[in-house]
Amino acid sequence: MAASLFEDVPFKAKVIGWGIISIPLAALAFLGATFLRPAPIEQKLVWGCYTANDAPPIIIENSEIRIIDGTQRSLSYVAGPDKHGYILTVRPALILKVSGDGSYRFEQRRGTGYFWRLLTESSDNLRKPEDFGGRINVAAEGGPAIYVRSKDGNSCG
Repeated sequence: MAASLFEDVPFKAKVIGWGIISIPLAALAFLGATFLRPAPIEQKLVWGCYTANDAPPIIIENSEIRIIDGTQRSLSYVAGPDKHGYILTVRPALILKVSGDGSYRFEQRRGTGYFWRLLTESSDNLRKPEDFGGRINVAAEGGPAIYVRSKDGNSCG
């Protein structure tokens, strides 16, 4: 039926008609991609002392993440939005590796870095920066380690 409806329409008219429909739709898609980005997250929101079970504590400051394990190692990071919430982009590529006694230690790996997801207090769905609950999903061998912000900060002293 549709083929017979447009049977007598010249090709030039069809092109103009599709242009009238597709150009505004493309403009709307471009504007949506440009202006509907997630809100940026302030790095101050993630500052603090974090601990995880059987893993070395970390301190997140304004310019670096320090690992409290006696090695004086540190990581650079950037807090920002991601397609699934908010993340810390961390460099260099240090991953938590399980040692023989079941505890974790940070170990250098190949690559440029990792992406650590920021989590809410009760779930993994962080949609707005103000929903950050002081939990970070850190890359670990054998499954992720969840770091939680220490209320008193004594673990990082």
